[in-house]
Amino acid sequence: MSLKIIAEIAQGFEGNFTQSKLLINAAASAGADLVKFQLVFADELATSDYKYYDLFKNLEMSNESWSKLKTYSDEMNLELCFDIFGIKSLELANLINVKVIKIHSTDLTNLNLLNAISKTKISQVILGVGGGFLSEIKKAVSILENKKLILMLGFQGYPTKTNDNQVERLLYIRKQILNLHSNFSLGFADHPGKEKMNNSISILSIGLGAKVIERHLTLGKVMKLEDFESALNPDEFMNFVQIIRASYRALIGLKNTDNFGMSKSEKEYRKNIKRHVVSLRKLEKGTKIKPEDVTLKRTASDDVIYDLNEVYGKSLNVDLEKNKAIQFKNIN
Repeated sequence: MSLKIIAEIAQGFEGNFTQSKLLINAAASAGADLVKFQLVFADELATSDYKYYDLFKNLEMSNESWSKLKTYSDEMNLELCFDIFGIKSLELANLINVKVIKIHSTDLTNLNLLNAISKTKISQVILGVGGGFLSEIKKAVSILENKKLILMLGFQGYPTKTNDNQVERLLYIRKQILNLHSNFSLGFADHPGKEKMNNSISILSIGLGAKVIERHLTLGKVMKLEDFESALNPDEFMNFVQIIRASYRALIGLKNTDNFGMSKSEKEYRKNIKRHVVSLRKLEKGTKIKPEDVTLKRTASDDVIYDLNEVYGKSLNVDLEKNKAIQFKNIN
């Protein structure tokens, strides 16, 4: 799986269709692979006496609006995906042919929802594991055994402090899940603040195996839209995408060969820094070369030998002065 970057809108669209389109446009222009909204129906999330119930209610949009946004995302070559929180949002995601959904860690133990997801045609599920216990993660993974999974570490701390990320958990989770599921990858949802290490945690997570990076996008932090605390403005998000992709390119490329699949540039570097086999003393024609006769030094010669083992035990067919490069044509 190649690296994927999710522009996380969460609740930042504020139930506004036009605002949603602007955010999709910004995500596409910034180079994201996916754009993700919270598909909210208030009654799936909370009871009417909950303090944020009215906020959730204001986030609701019609099925037609979401369908149009799916079409618009497709036109922008951007994968639209949803956080879903119940059967109603799941059915809508399924209806408009969304291929990727995310299960918030709040639903790791929502067995009815997990079982319902397992029976849908939706092929890929991002499973939020931030704030989840290992036993809960394992249970959810076992229920979703027929889905392609992305186990997404990270949590929203409004913003999350650097020391609270515990990114090494990616390695631990991978080890624990390998025997439970045959088709999963790792992801990281980054929620940093204004710290100097703004992008470094995402980069670190890539080094630990994350193939999907999620970061909040807003139209403007100064507007203080929902979930703006750890979000990036569109130009900042574009810069983030470029940095993350460059970091990923610096990580990959390893091949199971003697030279690791090193680049042309590194091969040239190797050629330039490798020293050449030279004589330690004057050697006469017919000399059978021993380790004490030769060493490695850089020379001006073009036709050179780099490996001492190539000359040991070989006989010279010419006289050779001290400090002269030994060439293949000089030995039998």
